[in-house]
Amino acid sequence: MSASKRNTPSSVHNKTTLQLTILGMNCGACVGRITRALNELDGIDGVEINLAAKTADIIVNDADIDSDTIIAAIAEAGYQASPIALANHE
Repeated sequence: MSASKRNTPSSVHNKTTLQLTILGMNCGACVGRITRALNELDGIDGVEINLAAKTADIIVNDADIDSDTIIAAIAEAGYQASPIALANHE
């Protein structure tokens, strides 16, 4: 992946996994709030949150959603998120 590539899903309709670090997440209730906020977004195909590592793997299945929208939804739920990695699955 080139350094100039943004953390946005591919324009092709394949699955993309966006990995985020999430600050302020301390308990199972936090995980639930973040999961619910993400599952309300169109284009999210799955959410896997690791409380101990304070990370989330978000599987995106829609070219119309980008990392900024996902991070904004997490912020609205009360947490701060930043991208770690992006992987496309063909």
